Amino acid sequence: MSTSTQGTNPEDEAWPMIEEAVFRLFDELAAKGEHTVIGPRLNELGWAEIESEYPVEACALLFRAQGRSLALTDALDRVMLAELASLFDEPVDAIVLPELTHGHTPSSTEDQVKGVVLGPLRGRVAVPVSRAMGTVSIAVVDADRLRGERMDTFDPSVVWSCVEGSTDGPLLDASTEWGRAIAAAHRSLATEVIALADQALRIAVDHISVRVQFGSPIGSLQSPRHALADAAARLEGARAVLSESWRYGGLLSAQTAKVAAGRAHRAVSDAVLQVCGAIGLTAEHDLHRYVSRGFQIDALCGSYLQLESLLAERLFDIYAPGRALPAIVNWD
Repeated sequence: MSTSTQGTNPEDEAWPMIEEAVFRLFDELAAKGEHTVIGPRLNELGWAEIESEYPVEACALLFRAQGRSLALTDALDRVMLAELASLFDEPVDAIVLPELTHGHTPSSTEDQVKGVVLGPLRGRVAVPVSRAMGTVSIAVVDADRLRGERMDTFDPSVVWSCVEGSTDGPLLDASTEWGRAIAAAHRSLATEVIALADQALRIAVDHISVRVQFGSPIGSLQSPRHALADAAARLEGARAVLSESWRYGGLLSAQTAKVAAGRAHRAVSDAVLQVCGAIGLTAEHDLHRYVSRGFQIDALCGSYLQLESLLAERLFDIYAPGRALPAIVNWD
């Protein structure tokens, strides 16, 4: 499932039915509250044919559905492993992601596995390894040779495993493939984060539309309306940046899209928690689930703050006296 192919928005009559089926599937998985290997369930929908027809849109749809539903699946593993598939002779089940403090740079070394696996440790695991001069290699390790412990996460509903062990298999050069995989991850995670922010915004709009104080709906006041309108504008800007990244690909645009998504989610979170007040933080209210999940997902493969710093360093690395800085997209 390569995500580097350019695509256009589907316009045929089948696409709305595909979206409906995928949203229904993810809602069902979210209700179970378990981390799910999603491949078999997608096969029931004829996913191979859908991916062949809509290679970009199908991938984006998975993460829109995942963000909207709060489901826990191995969709990110699928996306990244698809970009690494040419390196493997046999199927691989999961991938070790960099430790959260390492951004998108693999934290495993030639003799030590260290990182994060989404869900419980399982099957054959791809391990990206940092090597000299910023190069990356890949090893494949059986899960029973690794130690996995569930992480104590900001969003307690998330199932992530902290993984350690030794890399005792052959290392395959994978610098190019890893670059594609991490770009695919950034686009996918940005899509999920934007979907989470979108749901939080919808909940807040519904809340101020029905909540009455001093005899009038909160939504009749200018302050909450303006706060949510500003947040919605920031979200739409991030969505536009992400759309261009899906269309044209590339590592730099993917990083930019993830930064934009993370910043937009932060802006939306600040606004919705302000207008909804303490009720948005209670267990009986759904708002806090989309806020906390968004911050949790943003931390994977480089938070928006980490990636923003990398983008700034890159811009100034190519700067020379008398030469203008390149034009960049401003999503704020």
